[in-house]
Amino acid sequence: MNLLIPVLAAMSLQAPPVQRPTTSTTAAAPAAAPAPTPATSDGAPAPDVAPAPVPADPPAINPPTTEPAPVVTTTSPPQLNAPPRAEKPGPPFYNEADMQALRARYGLEADPPKVERKPKFRCWVADPTCGFVLELNATSAYAYRLRQGNVDNPDVVRWNSARIQYDIWFSIPTLVETRGKYRFTRLSLGPKGGIIASDNRDIWGNFGLAGRYWFSRKAFAPSLEFTAALVFKVASTVKSSSEANGTFDNVRSPMGITADIGVGLGGFGSLIIGGQFDAPLARTDVPDSQKIFPSGMFFLGFRGNIVWGAPAALAIGAHAGALRGVTTP
Repeated sequence: MNLLIPVLAAMSLQAPPVQRPTTSTTAAAPAAAPAPTPATSDGAPAPDVAPAPVPADPPAINPPTTEPAPVVTTTSPPQLNAPPRAEKPGPPFYNEADMQALRARYGLEADPPKVERKPKFRCWVADPTCGFVLELNATSAYAYRLRQGNVDNPDVVRWNSARIQYDIWFSIPTLVETRGKYRFTRLSLGPKGGIIASDNRDIWGNFGLAGRYWFSRKAFAPSLEFTAALVFKVASTVKSSSEANGTFDNVRSPMGITADIGVGLGGFGSLIIGGQFDAPLARTDVPDSQKIFPSGMFFLGFRGNIVWGAPAALAIGAHAGALRGVTTP
């Protein structure tokens, strides 16, 4: 048994036999002639060595594909109702589509007016297309008047009368609206002054403010009119036991106040409602016969511009009728 171990070890150290390629007799083409075996330096033929295997090509990381890559194209969405863009040779470098986009961005009107509407009577009558306006207005109104009897008697005398008023308005555009290249007045406010007449030849002066708010831009646009003014008596019929009783003369008067509001139509006229209060003159050094007692009125009437004639004719007729037909208590 001890002799077999070295024999087996020697057999395992021997080199394996060299395998030689063999030719097949069933090949379709004749095999190539083997290359001559080179000889060694001592003349003995060199041992045959198996050819080294040729490594296969490594797999490509990104193998090329025969299909072409898709081409992505971006197109802007077509504009609706937009004319074709036309290049201009010089400034301005924009077209109508650019202007429409600018109007839409800032909320402007898409189709502004191309021609301005002409105002009536060359702005002697108030109109939204006018700026500064100088107006001559006449008012004819029914008045419900009240007056305290005297200092000792607190009873109030009431009677129906008329109120006639002639005013000059200077309207200043306070709030304007732009449409295209044109400007329209939305709110006007300015000073006013004039005289107020009544049935017993009483005449008051007034000075204050007048305003008008336009609801549209049309030729006969509706409007809201409002006025407020201080009033003072200028002249009246003297009521005393002296020789001047019943004569028309100037009188002293404290300040009063009047205000009205109305709905107008195109600056030609408006229906108004308002009131007036005359403060008393209660100085102790003035005799009772010369004192002015508190009084006032509520009125409802029509006010219009005298340029077109009807308001002036109506005011003159109402004034004449009040002086002849109304008896002052």
